[in-house]
Formats: sequence, C-alpha cells, structure tokens
Amino acid sequence: MLLNESEKEQLDQRGFLLLESLIPSDTTLQLRERSLALAAAEQETGKSHTYLANDSAQRVWNLVDKGEIFEEAIQQPKMLAAMEYLLGPDCTLSSFTVNVLYPGAPDAGLHIDYPLSALPTPRPSFPLVANSVWFLDDFTLENGATSCVPGSHGRLEALPESGVEYADELQICGPRGSVLIVNGAIWHGSSENRTNEPRVGLLGFFCRSILKPQQAHLRLVSDEVISRATPTLKRLLGLDSQPNMNA
Repeated sequence: MLLNESEKEQLDQRGFLLLESLIPSDTTLQLRERSLALAAAEQETGKSHTYLANDSAQRVWNLVDKGEIFEEAIQQPKMLAAMEYLLGPDCTLSSFTVNVLYPGAPDAGLHIDYPLSALPTPRPSFPLVANSVWFLDDFTLENGATSCVPGSHGRLEALPESGVEYADELQICGPRGSVLIVNGAIWHGSSENRTNEPRVGLLGFFCRSILKPQQAHLRLVSDEVISRATPTLKRLLGLDSQPNMNA
C-alpha cells in the first residue's frame, strides 16, 4: 500500500497532501534544467505560452513527448497511488506541463480546476480531477508557493471571490523534490514571486477516465513514445478510454 491511512485522511479531509522529498535530488535537478531549457526554447521561437501580468508566468505543454525523463516522472508510483485513490484506478492524464513563475509574478488568485468551474451547482462531492504540483525548487512564502484553503472542496455551491483574502488560506511550502497532491475542487492558486529567481515546477493534471482530458495525448505524442510506453503510461495517455468506434 503506497498511501497510508493518515495520507488518505488528509486527502479526504483537507483536500491536499504534501509528499515531501519524493523525487531524488539528481532527478529533480535534471527535470529543472530540462524544464527551463524547454521554456527558453519556446520563448526564442515566439511560441511560448505566457500568462499573468507582464508575461511573468509560463507553461510548456505536452511534456510526455519532450523527453524520456518526463515519461518516467509521470509514472512515479506514490504520486500515481494518490491520483488513483482520488480518481479511480483507471484515471488518465489530462495534461503534464512545466510551470515557471518568473520574478515579479503576481498572486494568481484562488480558483478550482476546469471542468469543475463550469459545472452547475451543487458540484459532485467526489473528486473528478486532481493536480500534482512538483517542486523543482524549494517552494517558499517568498517565491510563490501554492496556496490552498483546507476543506474547501466541500463547498459544493461556492467559488472563491476575486480579491478576497481568506483567513484559512495556507501557502504550502516544502523542499525541492516534493510533490503536492491537490483535489481539483480545492480553492487553490500560485502566490506572488517576490524573489529574483524563477520558481520552477511541473503540473501533472489527472482526470477520471470518463472525462475529456485537456490534451489529446494520442494525437500529440510521437509513435516512438507510444511504442516504448509501459502499460501504465499507455493507460495514462488514454489508450484504454477511447470512444467506441463501432458502426
């Protein structure tokens, strides 16, 4: 059993779980270097996906197709055990992205993840989507550590209000190599980066197999990736949850 009862209780009651120092330090460093290289390359081609004020945050999409290190990372056993606990043993990968907060990136505000934000209320009481936030740097109060409101996944008819500060909001800090598991219904968001260094992370976003993922992995990843994929990775990419094509 990769998740103990205390960890399951945290996911159930608080809606998030910090797995401290889960990723070996050498792997964490390699992931960070590769992530920043991909971000820089997309900026150079003018095809970068930036957001927040002054383009101070950046995403790099479709990581499964951008290096075997990412193929291996997204199959991390304990992280997957947490996702399967929340979303079922047949859960799939919705997206896997680099997330960089550059110096000066503002607080992004609290939100719940799509498609939950588009559903009528009351929203389902069971998890439909969940995120894994990979700390490729130490996440601190100063550099934009993810904020969460404990237990807010139980507020099935409410949404966080823009510009409102909530007394129970917490920034989840931890050492590089940690992975934060977040129920997608938790009120959460990145905070301000007040340092002079980028804060680098990965976002491994998962959904129940009945949902449409953010990215069409089987159209995006190369045949080479599919050919060497483990049964677990093939399932995460959606090979086991395609629409029926019977005429």
